[in-house]
Amino acid sequence: MKELIAVIITFFLVAMIVTQNAPQDTSQILPELPKFALEDVASFSLRLKDKPNLEAKREGDKWLLVDSDTPTYLNALAVEQLLHDLQSMKVKRVASKKTDQFLRFSVADQEVVLQDKQGKVLLDVFIGKPATDLTSTYIRLADEKLVMTVGKVLTWQIKRTPSAWLSPTETKDVSTE
Repeated sequence: MKELIAVIITFFLVAMIVTQNAPQDTSQILPELPKFALEDVASFSLRLKDKPNLEAKREGDKWLLVDSDTPTYLNALAVEQLLHDLQSMKVKRVASKKTDQFLRFSVADQEVVLQDKQGKVLLDVFIGKPATDLTSTYIRLADEKLVMTVGKVLTWQIKRTPSAWLSPTETKDVSTE
């Protein structure tokens, strides 16, 4: 009987030691992304390494290319899809908190900036490469020093060719010249 009590006490002590040394919570505290309404976005710009910047402003339900010699409209569906994905992206995990890792995740060269009518920045984000699961993208907010993954595939959207951003009517005009 004494042996049984000793085993129970030993088991109880081991269980207490294990639970006290075990990590209490391994989940990450995920940062919040800026929130904005789609109708508040009055202009956006894409700054891509080794490509000309793309800047556009809203004109009703159309997007007009800024600094174009002639009025040139962008493909509204492409712009709206990008804006919707940026608005609805959610952080899945923090991938790195080290600035020397920015190149590894490609979060230093492709920047998207959204502004409202008064010029206030609604979102300033660097879009990196696709994450290893291929359904997420690495991002970094311009004022943050950490890399996160979001549950959206954004890389292909911002890497469109310049003609792919143009409205279908603009593309026809360019191809006939």
